[in-house]
Amino acid sequence: MSEELIQRNLVEAPEKMGDWNFYNIGATSLKALKGAKIIPDRDYEEYESKKPDALIVKKPLVIAAIEYKKPSELRTAKQIEKAIAQELGTAQALQAKIYIVTDGKKSFWINPATGKEIIQEDGSKITFNFDKRSTDCITLINKIRSSISATNDQLKEAASVDPLPLAEKVWQDLWAVSGATPENCLYTFVEIFIFKYLSDLSVLIGMYSFYNLLGMYSGNNENEVLEYYASTVRVKIKELFPGNPKDKTTIINGTIFVSKDDKAVSGYATVFHKILKRFNEFGTLENIDYDFKSKLFETFLKESISKKNWGQYFTPLKVVRAIVNMVELTSGMEICDPACGVGKFLLEPILHDLHKFYLVQGDELKPQITLYGYDKGFDKDEQKTIILAKANMLIYMSGMIREHPDMTQKFAQLFNDTFLLQTNSILGTLAKPIEDKFDLILTNPPYVMSGSSNLKEEIAKQDELKKYFSISAMGIEGLFMEWIVRALKPGGKAFVVVPDGIMNRSNDKKLRDFILEKCNIDAVISLPLNTFFTTNKKTYILALTKKTTVNIGGVETLEKQTTPVFTYLCSEIGESRDVNRFDIPQNDLENASDLFNMFKGAKTKFKTPDKRCKIIDIDDFYNGSHWSVDRWWSREEKIDLGVEDVIDSVTLEDYISMVGDAASALMEFDEPLRELVKKKSEIINSTEVALNDPNLFSLSIGKRLLRKDYFDLQGEIPAYSANVFTPFVYTSQSNIDDWTVPYVIWGIDGDFAFNVMPAGVKFATTDHCGAIKILHPDINPYYVAYTLEENKHKYGFDRGLRASLTNMSRITISIPIDTDGNYDVAAQSSIADSLQGMHQLRETILEKKAAIEGVKIVLDDENFTFKYYPLSMLFDTLKGTSKYTKKYGNAHSGEYPVYSASSQKPLTFIDTFDFDGRYMTWSTNGFAGTMLILDGKFSINGDRGILVPKDNRTDLDFDYMKFTLEPIFREMAKGRKGDNGEDEFTKLYPSMISDVMVPVPIDGDGNIDLSAQKQIAAKYLAVQQCQQDVVDKLNSLIKQKINI
Repeated sequence: MSEELIQRNLVEAPEKMGDWNFYNIGATSLKALKGAKIIPDRDYEEYESKKPDALIVKKPLVIAAIEYKKPSELRTAKQIEKAIAQELGTAQALQAKIYIVTDGKKSFWINPATGKEIIQEDGSKITFNFDKRSTDCITLINKIRSSISATNDQLKEAASVDPLPLAEKVWQDLWAVSGATPENCLYTFVEIFIFKYLSDLSVLIGMYSFYNLLGMYSGNNENEVLEYYASTVRVKIKELFPGNPKDKTTIINGTIFVSKDDKAVSGYATVFHKILKRFNEFGTLENIDYDFKSKLFETFLKESISKKNWGQYFTPLKVVRAIVNMVELTSGMEICDPACGVGKFLLEPILHDLHKFYLVQGDELKPQITLYGYDKGFDKDEQKTIILAKANMLIYMSGMIREHPDMTQKFAQLFNDTFLLQTNSILGTLAKPIEDKFDLILTNPPYVMSGSSNLKEEIAKQDELKKYFSISAMGIEGLFMEWIVRALKPGGKAFVVVPDGIMNRSNDKKLRDFILEKCNIDAVISLPLNTFFTTNKKTYILALTKKTTVNIGGVETLEKQTTPVFTYLCSEIGESRDVNRFDIPQNDLENASDLFNMFKGAKTKFKTPDKRCKIIDIDDFYNGSHWSVDRWWSREEKIDLGVEDVIDSVTLEDYISMVGDAASALMEFDEPLRELVKKKSEIINSTEVALNDPNLFSLSIGKRLLRKDYFDLQGEIPAYSANVFTPFVYTSQSNIDDWTVPYVIWGIDGDFAFNVMPAGVKFATTDHCGAIKILHPDINPYYVAYTLEENKHKYGFDRGLRASLTNMSRITISIPIDTDGNYDVAAQSSIADSLQGMHQLRETILEKKAAIEGVKIVLDDENFTFKYYPLSMLFDTLKGTSKYTKKYGNAHSGEYPVYSASSQKPLTFIDTFDFDGRYMTWSTNGFAGTMLILDGKFSINGDRGILVPKDNRTDLDFDYMKFTLEPIFREMAKGRKGDNGEDEFTKLYPSMISDVMVPVPIDGDGNIDLSAQKQIAAKYLAVQQCQQDVVDKLNSLIKQKINI
């Protein structure tokens, strides 16, 4: 953190300019401002070292960048041109809305997007001088913000500007007075907005208009005016836009000012008056732009102090628009969003074609398409999402309402027909078993596991629904996915945002098979984590076309898909994926959307140089174990694309998000675990069978062969060894001679794992792999495999007791039987499915554990004063001795460790040592920059360096230094960018780190503060211990076995 920010306490207590933060700086670089979280965290490239004189900031936006000049530097036109050009690039890098160059007497107001001077409405120059204390200056800046763009340098009349700044102010007024939830503030804002807007359109006139109400303050007190609004104006609005008698919702349904029975709420009359004045001062709302209609709700809630409920209201507009770009609307279509929220998926596609899809003939409104928006909230305010959707539709259709102000009831009927609250059942939309109805479904359905069992119990009570939801998919999202497929008409298309569980859960294979049976998969687009406001779940956009039956030999048949699938790997969606959601340049999703449109026209011939895109053979979906397409990019490919780094440094907030992601992933298995408990309880009886029973099984092992022995036998038959999941080699011969029945193969050593070879699949085994031939048709091989897997810890197999043919022959397993004493095929299959899910759970835990274990957590230390020292002032840096190799260790074997590039364990042990004591070391090669504190007698070789406190100084805490330096060293080890933007890792020698600037806490006298270092280190150690505790808990889950 910069000395200027620390000494002037600008991070904690910045100077204010209205409700903006004003930073009068000049000695702080963009890099330091970014580190202090004053400006957005992005790469400012060559401008990182630039030091702006002043900034006006409303996080995360930079409102203005200011450059101060002496009067002597702004005398001539040439001087002025030079002064403006000097820091214009910095303002552009900051994405500042305004760039101001001033000498205190005169100011030049520049549009950074064009580099040109901003002019007034009449075309003249702005002569107003910048003054941070002037309210007129704040007004001017707000006017500029609302007017200029990349194509406009001129101020606009208030009538045509974007009212988003108004939304921000009203939110602050409402929340400051009422403390109401952001959602309730939003409902209130939308209602007053609609009141003012309908007045500006002359829909509300005379005694009901906004301007009449405002004039009433002349002869009435504030409480009387609010009462008049509640009892008269609101009643009129509801008369013009009647509610739906089915769900009792309309475009307005209660605000913080008015109760549900249309009575004024006491105590709010003053703020109501204040907000009316804000709307009045803002000017007419007639010319609100398209973007405002789309962004209103989203922008308003960005002012929220709590965003935990955003998910049920919003899919980010960038995602909606990318999906809408991929669809084609034609007259006559029926379009549905079964979980519509505020209705964006239905309203965005029609935004620019309202007059095409909604005709006015005489006094009738004739829709040319039919929209269906269903929603079922999950809290006491559940109806309000539908209210917002109707209000949203009014805003989207405002142009047509302005043209036809006498048809409000017709428009209200359209709103009511479009959006319907599903309140008759806890199932909501799922209570409507619709089949073959919709041409297009666009949706982001809820994806939660908790509560889905309640829905399934409700479904089980009704035969019609039980038959409809026959797939028994996991979670609420699985039920919605089945509903979507069934509700599409043949030839209809769906674009659905789905969580990764649907794409890879073994328990959802039946759902994936159902989708493949009924639909063609057009595209799978992988979205980055934190795409959505309230979840860090991994998500995808799944694009489907429902199959149309064809007549083959007189039989109506759904043909197997043969066309390839468009897949795309997105890293960014055009906005930051944090709570602030500011725009960023990189928008992979937009690119994916455009490329998909090209792919649609020539699926089998489509090619692109874009490495984020892969055209995948449909057989990979039919035959693969998952549809998580991002796994089909190798780690190296992801590193090349900048999607994945070799090792990460994350903030504590990001780390908490990672742990939350792991917890969320684990909770997805709550339902299958409970299903397993239920299935076990339903088993009537079971019988013990032995693997050496010749009527049921036949056990064998392969011949002892080495890889070179297969050189002359190369072929296509996979041969398995101790690893029963990845073939050892491929051969033309096999020790197995009967592939008409299924087998269970097992690893004789290694992990002693089990896998299934289905009937008809050719394979071979070596002497490290055994095969159990299943002879009885009613014994499920998957049940056998997973039962053996879950119970193998009981058998005691290890390096001393191998899972040999003899030892395996002694094993017995329990198999369910029915009331007639026969092997219960259904029970075996059901339990096998659940056990397969448990196997996947362990894989998920392993994956999450690796991610959590592999990151370095970087903490913010805002409570201390720091000073930056060159590393060479604090430490001497030494490189180890190159001769210390494994070969040297063999020749000079001893008890003293030699450490090399690995920070995990010694390279070798020798009979001498070079260092005795506690030292900090870093790897100069391999994972260069990783640090290790060593204590005792040891040596290091040429792949590791050592940091020795300079002049035996004792004011440095090694733990603090390790946590501080390691992220810096690791970043330096990335080196330069390659031709394709990938990181090229480099070595990290002592000469390369000597100039590193090390932030060290100092005391009041400016001396290095050892106590503060220890405090900070203690926090890091506590976090590190927490990290280890999380890893240990995950390890214990991985090792846990299920008793069958």
